[in-house]
Amino acid sequence: MSKSTPKRSSAGNGPHSLTPKGARTRKSLLQAAQRVFGAHGYSGASVSQISRECGLGQGTFYQYFRNKDQVFREVVDEALSDFWSQANALALEGLSPHDALRQVLLLLLSHCREYAPIHRVLNEFDIIETVTISYYDSIAWFFRDFHRRMVNMGQFRSLDPNVVAYSMLGMAIFEQRPWEDLGPKHSLEDLAELCARFLESGISGPKNWQPPEQWISSFPAPAQEGPLPWGEGDSPGKATKIAIFQAAEQVLGEMGYAGAGISDITRQAGVAQGTFYVHFKSKQDLMNGVVRFLSHLLRRELRRATNRHQDRRDKEVQGMLSFFNFLGRHSLIYRIVAESEAIVPEAAEYYYNKLAGGYAASLAVSIEDREIRDLPLEIMVPALMGIHHMIGLRWLVWSTSPLPDIPKQLIDDAVSLVLFGLAGRS
Repeated sequence: MSKSTPKRSSAGNGPHSLTPKGARTRKSLLQAAQRVFGAHGYSGASVSQISRECGLGQGTFYQYFRNKDQVFREVVDEALSDFWSQANALALEGLSPHDALRQVLLLLLSHCREYAPIHRVLNEFDIIETVTISYYDSIAWFFRDFHRRMVNMGQFRSLDPNVVAYSMLGMAIFEQRPWEDLGPKHSLEDLAELCARFLESGISGPKNWQPPEQWISSFPAPAQEGPLPWGEGDSPGKATKIAIFQAAEQVLGEMGYAGAGISDITRQAGVAQGTFYVHFKSKQDLMNGVVRFLSHLLRRELRRATNRHQDRRDKEVQGMLSFFNFLGRHSLIYRIVAESEAIVPEAAEYYYNKLAGGYAASLAVSIEDREIRDLPLEIMVPALMGIHHMIGLRWLVWSTSPLPDIPKQLIDDAVSLVLFGLAGRS
């Protein structure tokens, strides 16, 4: 593959001429900032924390950076520069399709492991349009280009390059999560090999199955207008709690944890502040409850969509469509869950591990029934969750449309990729 020119994120102005000591100090501040953002999130991090982490005064920080925003942007830009330095050093000529795929996955998995804390913070960051989107799109450019070249050589099927690129990104990011009870951990080399096998052939097993002529006839994503359809409470207390959850999803999602006040949430819910404390000890307690409640709603919706089908492959398609439909109505969930990882980590762990546990149990039965390929669950579950997550992020959460939608052809290609892989059947 030819060398490529990276597209950079929108970082602030870089340093002017620095002495060697100044350059070392600036680098130390960037490294400290990466650790602090990873531990506390963007909203929870402060200039004083970054300075203390480095053993320096705040005055020294301001000699090199204007504010927290600039240092975060430069941390992101450093990560992007590191990715492109390694991407441009890859030598893929002469490799088999499998080995070439394994090598690009090894690059991506290594990058996602090293910068996992930053990837989490990117979902909560306030200026998503100018930092997060450009960061992911720059990395996706490399994988779009890789896929197109493999298609042109007749090695991979022709699928939408963006669907392939963002699916690979989501898979790599989710493979780095600290999953509970899914299976053994793998070295990066083994992880790249197993992920390559997953992507090459998809998950469809050897049991006879007749796919539908078309995966969907339409895919509506309702607008987020008016009350969210969270159901009626069966008692006054439950109804009030649901109303507070509903308001909190909107307020926390739009203003962030640090910016949202309890008064904002109770005003949105139409209840008194005193009523809030009947149900919750604090805003942190509410954050925990909101994440768990959204987890319950999502899993209930997925069960309703999939229980009507017998074959796991039909369930997989309907589960994917149901997830996108849910996300079209609850797009703020991404920011809330991402922020909770720094504020109430046990809530985020509950959200992801409850989804993963149910997914793994269902897939394990389907592997025995030969509906699903015999792939390690600790690879397959994060890969599938990551693909769904990143496609939803790219086409629904980042959408500027009042009615966000994923085009039918893109959904068809995403389903086909999951079921049959890059080199499988059409």
